[in-house]
Amino acid sequence: MPLPRNSRPEVEAGAPTMADPQVFAAHYREAYHRLTLVAAGVTGERHSAEDIVQEAAIIAFEKIDQFLPGSNFSAWMAEIVRRCALNHRRKVQQRRTYAADPTLLSQMNNARAAPGEPWPIASDTGVLAANQASFDDELTAALATLSEEPRCCLLLRIVDKLSYAEISRVLHIPEGTAMSHVHRSKAQLRRVLSGADAPSGKDGGASQSAGLP
Repeated sequence: MPLPRNSRPEVEAGAPTMADPQVFAAHYREAYHRLTLVAAGVTGERHSAEDIVQEAAIIAFEKIDQFLPGSNFSAWMAEIVRRCALNHRRKVQQRRTYAADPTLLSQMNNARAAPGEPWPIASDTGVLAANQASFDDELTAALATLSEEPRCCLLLRIVDKLSYAEISRVLHIPEGTAMSHVHRSKAQLRRVLSGADAPSGKDGGASQSAGLP
């Protein structure tokens, strides 16, 4: 007799399940920080990440019967967060064009250091400086030069210190792809933050990427 489509592994009678609000909340709190990084990675902005994750949490709890007991909660939630973030990004893009937004341009201009003044946002290996506990406008602009998946990988690796195996599980990508995205993204940020992000030939800065750890 074939199993029903919605079959799930048997759960011990009386055992707490993810449908229990307290159990869900505990897992949600544990995954919250990395979920905000996924949201920021998809949208390229930090200020909407918390709202997106909260929206995703409501959707997730409403669809909790679709969660497979014993599977990775962070990965399951990250996919919902990603979809919510994509919806948010599409709505924002329909409302305005970032490059022509006077408010954004003003913020970026005000964020730039004076000529010749150092801008210690990240080390030469791409690690955020100790005094950059929150995203800086300049760094946000640099992160915006990355595409969605590499940006998510970089944020999860640098900010949340996930292993490449953990990033692989959260984003549903091969571990080697996660590692490649992080290394290339570090090189890209170094070029942008140093002001050296200008086309220089066919390799597009591959020589810098080769020296990454």
